[in-house]
Amino acid sequence: MPRKPTAAPSPATRKRAAKPPLARPEVGLDELHALEEKASLLERLANVLLETPKQAFYVFSYAEGRFLIGHDHVSGLFGYKQGEVDQLPEGWFSIIHPEDVGEFRALHDRMMKAAADEIFAMPIRVLRKTGGYEWAEVRKRVFERDKDGAVLTEVGMVALITEQKLAEETLRTTQAACHALVQSNTAGVLSFDGSFRLLDANPMLCRMLKQTRAALLRHEVADIIAPGSRSAVERTLAALRNGKKSPASFETCLEASDGTRLDVLVAITCQFGKNKQVERGMLILTDLTARKEAEMAWRRELELKNVLFDHSPVAFGLLDASARLLRVNRAAEELFGFRSKEVIGKLLCDIPVFVSDEVASSKKRFLALQQGAASVEAEISMRTKSDELRIIATVTTAVRKPDGQIDYLVTTGIDVTERKRLEAEIIRVAEQEHIRIGADVHDGVGQTLTGVSALMEALVQGLEGTAKVDAERILHLFKTAQEETRRLSHSLSPAAVWNRGLVDGLRLVAETVRLNFLRECECHFDETIPSSGSGADIHLFRIAQEAVNNALRHGGAQHIRLSLRRQNGGSAVLEVADDGKGLENCTSKKKSRSSGIGMRVMEYRANLLGGHLKVHSQPGRGVRVSCYFPIALTKEGKLTSH
Repeated sequence: MPRKPTAAPSPATRKRAAKPPLARPEVGLDELHALEEKASLLERLANVLLETPKQAFYVFSYAEGRFLIGHDHVSGLFGYKQGEVDQLPEGWFSIIHPEDVGEFRALHDRMMKAAADEIFAMPIRVLRKTGGYEWAEVRKRVFERDKDGAVLTEVGMVALITEQKLAEETLRTTQAACHALVQSNTAGVLSFDGSFRLLDANPMLCRMLKQTRAALLRHEVADIIAPGSRSAVERTLAALRNGKKSPASFETCLEASDGTRLDVLVAITCQFGKNKQVERGMLILTDLTARKEAEMAWRRELELKNVLFDHSPVAFGLLDASARLLRVNRAAEELFGFRSKEVIGKLLCDIPVFVSDEVASSKKRFLALQQGAASVEAEISMRTKSDELRIIATVTTAVRKPDGQIDYLVTTGIDVTERKRLEAEIIRVAEQEHIRIGADVHDGVGQTLTGVSALMEALVQGLEGTAKVDAERILHLFKTAQEETRRLSHSLSPAAVWNRGLVDGLRLVAETVRLNFLRECECHFDETIPSSGSGADIHLFRIAQEAVNNALRHGGAQHIRLSLRRQNGGSAVLEVADDGKGLENCTSKKKSRSSGIGMRVMEYRANLLGGHLKVHSQPGRGVRVSCYFPIALTKEGKLTSH
């Protein structure tokens, strides 16, 4: 691209530049035809150069100060019409980017001063008429000089290279990003040539192998692999040499300079030439040490869990979300008598271990887990393969997915049959001891007090005055002690319960409240409820007795209500309600256990009856103790088969 056109040369300069006329040579007809063909070819070539898109060819005359060829094409590349650029203050230099003007002027000056007519080229940014700069490459050279060497004409080519520049910039950005990715990668990265010699290694690989980059670049790929682990790598390299594809990734072991071995995951990629030979390649080596250690720890933990699962004395069962059995341990096999292969894959309710009444309760507990309960507990009667009835304390816990849905169910079971038998025996022995003590009190202390009272009555008859008054006072105290002893012996050994049933025993409790504690006690009993046998009646009597004592001693109740009524189906409820100060934070069975041993014994007696205990209380509003129990009991206080 020429500088701004300078002033026309002076006549003297033009005279010096003028050449003497040459003698006209004699030209034959054939030579004229040949010259015409060459001229036609040159014309077509010039048209191709002038009409090629995104580039323009020009010829500029310094002698005439104007474009001889291509003025409109060069201007049109940047959206200008012919002559518009020449009218600007600095001509063509007005539309060259300010950062490129100085260098382009220097390029032009070098061309004008150069002795040889070499080609000068430079990329510059040129302002488009519509705004914004366009990258263009200018290639120019001197075309004609005068006899003194002054430049007469310049020829050049201007080509738009904006797309090329953008591609180059994108390539540089990509290369910089790739370089940064390789250099800062947390995995070791190396590149190699067609003979598998190392060309480059990133800092992480140097740290992994404990070598400098310069030391690593003296090796081949196979040299960094630990002895004994090279076979897989060598097979891969051999396949690559033969133009075959390599596996996407494989595991191997590296050896550091100090002999340390390092497990790595290798990913390999190669660039193949036209002859299907490897030209360049790259390895990405991910340190697997942490993963291997985690896997080893996981395997040890899994093995430990399997040992605990299989050798635990507690029966374990693993179920899926539909309560289908997936796994049981040895303790479960021994407890129920079923082998794993007999029950795995079956729904829990389809395995013949539940008594008939328990199936519905089991489904209710499963529904509670589906509705969000973390775990459910129950003591249930279950049958073994040999049809032996066992009492199992179970806890079923839900393992949930991130969305809250059940993934697995873990059920544990402990055989408490013997414990229940021993507890029942303890209660029976304690009850017999109560009866013995009550009988001893009645037959010993009671009879003694009766005899003393009779003697005092005879003594009173023979006395007069103040002595008689004192004796009568002593007699009254003896009779009170006699009555207290009678009530104590009856509470320890409830004869009313033994002889006349539960209702009369409850009336005895109410009478004790009225006479001994001077508190109101109302009774509401459904006397159509059949007696369940002395054993069961005594349990119910003791529950009522304990609830009343708690109301009087701890609740400060002024009014107590005893009731015995039927429930739906074959069950009944014994209820003791008071107007005392209530229990703090006792709104559930679980919380009631903190109230003391008396509450626990009541719960246990209710369980012995095949029922359950509920305690409802609010501070300042009294307590209501409800014992729900089945009516159909045997005389031993256990549920009948129905």
